[in-house]
Amino acid sequence: MKKKEEEKKSSKKEVQKKNEKNKVKVEKEKKGNIFRRIGRYFRGVVKEIGRIRWTSGKDLFKYSVAAIAFVIFFGVYFYAIDWIALLVRSLAN
Repeated sequence: MKKKEEEKKSSKKEVQKKNEKNKVKVEKEKKGNIFRRIGRYFRGVVKEIGRIRWTSGKDLFKYSVAAIAFVIFFGVYFYAIDWIALLVRSLAN
């Protein structure tokens, strides 16, 4: 019984040592050379840009026209409100 327990303990210790060595090795690989890290960063950026779903030209035009129409509408609306307020103020004097 004691031998089995000792074997289990020693095997656990060995596994822990291997895991610690692997962690250190992985951390060193992750850090790596500054130029490798920069290269890895830009490869990731290019990969992410490839995943973007870009808006089609037709949709872009449609959304732009809608935005401009809203800006014009609210510009006229607030101009009218301001003009009416000015008119009421001038009549009150």
